[in-house]
Amino acid sequence: MSVAVSAKNLVFSYPNDSKNVLDNFSIEIEEGSYTAIVGVNGSGKSTFARIISGILCQKAGSFEIKNGLKTGIVLQSPKDQIICGIVHRDTAFGPEVTGFSKSETELMTIESLKATGMLDSAQKKSLFLSLGQTQKVAISGILAIKPDILILDEAVSMLDPQSKEEILTLLETVNKNGITILHITHDMETIVRAKNIVAMKKGKLLWQGSLDELFLSKNADMLSYIKGPDLPKNTVSLENTSAHPKKTITLSAKNIDFFYDKNQCLHNVSLDFEKGTLTSITGPSGSGKTTLLEVLAGLKTAHNGKIFANEHPALCQQNSDAALFEVFAADDVAFGARNTGLKGKELKKIVHESMDKVSLPFDAFAAKQTTCLSGGEKRRLSIAGILALNRTILLFDEPTAGLDGEARYNMMLLLKNLATEGKTVIFTTHRTDEASFSDKNIIIENGHNILSTARSDQIPEEHKGAALPELPPLPCAKLIENFSKIARNLSEDSATKSRLAYVQKLPPALKYILFLTIFFAGLFVRPFLLCGILLGFSVLYALFSAYPAKKLFLAMIKLIPLLLFFFVFQMIFSSPAPNDKIFLPYKYFLVTQSKLLHCLKILLHSECALCSICAFKTSSTEVDIISGFEDLLLPLRLIHIPIQNAVVLMEIIFRFIPLLLDEAISIFKTQSIRGALKNSKGFFAKVRSIVPLIVPLITQTIKRSEILADALTARGFSFYKR
Repeated sequence: MSVAVSAKNLVFSYPNDSKNVLDNFSIEIEEGSYTAIVGVNGSGKSTFARIISGILCQKAGSFEIKNGLKTGIVLQSPKDQIICGIVHRDTAFGPEVTGFSKSETELMTIESLKATGMLDSAQKKSLFLSLGQTQKVAISGILAIKPDILILDEAVSMLDPQSKEEILTLLETVNKNGITILHITHDMETIVRAKNIVAMKKGKLLWQGSLDELFLSKNADMLSYIKGPDLPKNTVSLENTSAHPKKTITLSAKNIDFFYDKNQCLHNVSLDFEKGTLTSITGPSGSGKTTLLEVLAGLKTAHNGKIFANEHPALCQQNSDAALFEVFAADDVAFGARNTGLKGKELKKIVHESMDKVSLPFDAFAAKQTTCLSGGEKRRLSIAGILALNRTILLFDEPTAGLDGEARYNMMLLLKNLATEGKTVIFTTHRTDEASFSDKNIIIENGHNILSTARSDQIPEEHKGAALPELPPLPCAKLIENFSKIARNLSEDSATKSRLAYVQKLPPALKYILFLTIFFAGLFVRPFLLCGILLGFSVLYALFSAYPAKKLFLAMIKLIPLLLFFFVFQMIFSSPAPNDKIFLPYKYFLVTQSKLLHCLKILLHSECALCSICAFKTSSTEVDIISGFEDLLLPLRLIHIPIQNAVVLMEIIFRFIPLLLDEAISIFKTQSIRGALKNSKGFFAKVRSIVPLIVPLITQTIKRSEILADALTARGFSFYKR
């Protein structure tokens, strides 16, 4: 076979970090092969993948892709790969921007979505997909550009077993069709699907060989390095009180229901969690595991049911990037502990201990910048920040996702040790060995809880101890809910089916023309009578777009108080017209006929604009808006003026704003858990407490922009080429 990828003496280091992530790394990958690239966190695997896919540029050395071969990379976090808000538009993005015709793009989109089993979801919003579905769409988008070399960076690390099996089966099929696959992974189930193994350590090539060679006895040390230690199964029964101490309930959920809009996520969930035990929660993606943890932590308010505990549990979220606020690692761990009142030597001591517990030694990592850490190191640092809070109830959402074998083993031992110290520890996982390692495993299926282990969940009444007080949600829960509603509203298409929805049947370009005509006419028409007529047209426009009449009336009424200040301003500061009729003279407040007429015109203009916007929002889906915009720019294309950048920019706006809001919500949740906005009385105290929320959001906006640029590059798009 010929060589598809050849790298020689690659050297790379990230800004603000003198350490080489790749250190004279050399390798050859055969065309048509299926290779797993393995190694501990921080060994340079993702960096190598980004270099050969064109996202990063090496500092020294060289690499060569066989002439004519195209690379495509699937990033570690699937939502980072999604560019467009609609599934089929996202899959079509790559072919569109790389010059394929509409018919070719449509065919490639259908083939790619069919290959991943997502063709039935082609019209769905990408923001509302489950994690497994999002991963499939990310793969669809890369398959659509017809890569000869498919690179996957931990593409199945956060998926449930069924979704993971579906994607691994898809990769085997893709490889049989001649595509070269490079799969970066820590997961043994994924590794054994590959034919060749490449092991990396500290930026160097440690070992390369076939899967059969790896499992030979002489390679036992290499297998141990790749796999990590095996977790022992928990064989202790809770019913065996002589072997297991009596337990006291520290956290209780009773009859919990939770809805996202009209969709019920949790159904009458009742659970008790005991002091000194390690509990795992398993279930398929989208089953409600994360929602349950957020309800238990007080970040979400249950629609029915109650939570009982002596304190709010500390939750470590799955999104570790959103949990890192400070520039330096030690400062980030200290953030929450400082908010609890610790300072000086006590603060330094708990930061030191927390970092050491997650295998990030204080002496080695305290001064490291959080942006320079690997994905696994970021996850461990976010967990250290939660440990520093010193809470008695600890919740972890997928704490081992993206960790190498040894780091995962150490993390599970840490959770077990925390339980042994008397803490109540609860974590979600997709891995059966981690569930078997816990004292109790709970399966969540379709929002219902089902006990799945042989160990008893029934605790005698005398073991329960004193009754727990009801735990109210965190003060930020309502604010988080409001932000979530805004994000959902921005992402949802408001078009509704109705016999009056005549405007919805119009072509996208005509919808634009109708909206712009009525909107600008309503703003700039001067005669009073004509303003009134246009308002009538605007109301009919909204009603024939299927905007609810009652909702429209209420919106128009709510606008009037907002204009009162302007009216008062006009009566005081504007000069009356010559020979104007005066109705009410009172010092500086002068009501005249011309002023009243001017204010009424402004009211009509504003109401007309409001009705037009409501109508356009209701009658046009995201696809309509983008397609119509592209159609309106068609004359420019006919005279050879490129319009692709403008269309792509609109696609990005539809995707980026809701995504950024989702990022802000995640940051707000984590900071609230770690004490932000707590006890902030007075204006200046509130300002000081808000600053830690704003700075990470700005940082995340910049980071999100960089990630989006990487996703665009992975799809073959560049603003500079057009």
